[in-house]
Amino acid sequence: MKKLGIMALAIVGFTTGAHAAPTSDTASARATLIVKKKIHITKVKDLEFGEAYQGDAADTVAPADSAGRNAEFKVTGREGGVFTIDLPDNGTVIMTTGDGTTADKQVAVQDFVSNFGGDGATATIAGDTALFVGATRAAIADEQQDGEYQASFDVTVAYQ
Repeated sequence: MKKLGIMALAIVGFTTGAHAAPTSDTASARATLIVKKKIHITKVKDLEFGEAYQGDAADTVAPADSAGRNAEFKVTGREGGVFTIDLPDNGTVIMTTGDGTTADKQVAVQDFVSNFGGDGATATIAGDTALFVGATRAAIADEQQDGEYQASFDVTVAYQ
C-alpha cells in the first residue's frame, strides 16, 4: 500500500506542478518628437510715403523701391521652410490725422505687395530672409487736411 500511496503522490505532484501557457505579452515602443524652429517676423523699417500736397495723384511704393521707402521685415525660422505671406486687404488700412473721423482726415492705403508677390505668396526661409512690402496710397484730395497721417498694418507669415 505504501507503494501505491507514493505513486499517487507522484502523479498528483506532477499534474499540479505543470504551468499553463501565458495569456499576455509585452512589447516596447519609443515616443519620438521632432522640434522645429518656429517662424518669426520682425519689422526692420516702416512703409514711408514721404510728403504730398493737396491735389497730388496716388503714389505707389514698390517692394523694391530704390529710394528705400518700402517697409522691410526680417523672417527667420526653419532653414528651407516654406511660408506664406498674408498682406492687408484693400479697405483695411486708412492713414488718419487728428481725430480721423472725416474723409478729409483720411488717406487709404491699398494694393499691398511683397518682393515675393501679392497676398498669399510663398517664400522659402534662407537664414534671415528679407521681406519687402510696398503699397499704393490714394490720391490726395484738394480739401485734404494738412498734417501727419499714419496707420498700422500687419504682415503675417506662416509655415505652409
